[in-house]
Amino acid sequence: MSELDLCIRGAKVVDGTGAPMRDADVGVRDGRIVEVGKASTSAAETIDADGLMLTPGFVDPHTHYDAQLCWDATASPSNLHGVTTVIGGNCGFSIAPLDDGGADYIRRMMSVVEGMPLAALEGGIDWGWRSFGEWLDRLEGNIAVNAGFLVGHCALRRTVMGDEAVGKEASEAQVAAMRRLLAESLAAGGIGFSSSRSFSHRDGDGNPVPSRAASVDELLALCGVVGEHDGTSLEFITDGCLRGFDDDEIDLMARMSLAAQRPLNWNVFTIDSTEPDRYENQLR
Repeated sequence: MSELDLCIRGAKVVDGTGAPMRDADVGVRDGRIVEVGKASTSAAETIDADGLMLTPGFVDPHTHYDAQLCWDATASPSNLHGVTTVIGGNCGFSIAPLDDGGADYIRRMMSVVEGMPLAALEGGIDWGWRSFGEWLDRLEGNIAVNAGFLVGHCALRRTVMGDEAVGKEASEAQVAAMRRLLAESLAAGGIGFSSSRSFSHRDGDGNPVPSRAASVDELLALCGVVGEHDGTSLEFITDGCLRGFDDDEIDLMARMSLAAQRPLNWNVFTIDSTEPDRYENQLR
């Protein structure tokens, strides 16, 4: 058998399958793991991992690296903690698609809801894309992590409705336009749809973010589009993520999941020892 390119010897391997941790060597050839156990061949490079743990890379399903990846290909500091895959576009906040006048609004919104320095958002990107596909093309081959992005409800509303996206329900024609734009964005590589109804999300002007003005019918119509594209999912933030879900929120999330025939991830979970009923309700 030909020589390994790399052998990591004596690590405590946690392989991600649920199997017990075990001591093993891991051999790599041509960029692929070819041996796990006792390495039987020599290697061009050997790493002594005695006393160290070796695992597959971690997937972080809730990040907001959408902008940072434009100037930091490594997604630091997540990469320093073993994260090799990041999912962005959560909470209804993606930076694509864009309309001609939408970049300033999206930048200022992101600086508030995610605490991103506005100067970095203004100077770190040229904001020259418009479609979701054009945005993804900028990252392709230029980042050091695996990355997937949800299509954010706020960007969809802003692109279709302009200033009316804040505080106003969409007309039937505007909902239809958002459905078309979401379908186009998913076809271009978006991995799903995200939205927020959380009381905590306000834009750069202090107003509720655009997705908070959406009707239930609008939400369900957009979820229906997701179901037309394989491999997609939903992500949703609501008051109950911080306060504990009420029956109406549970019903809405179930209806969204059914409309899309996809799982729905409400991936904000806070534990407070003084309010056990809240998180126990969420776990149920």
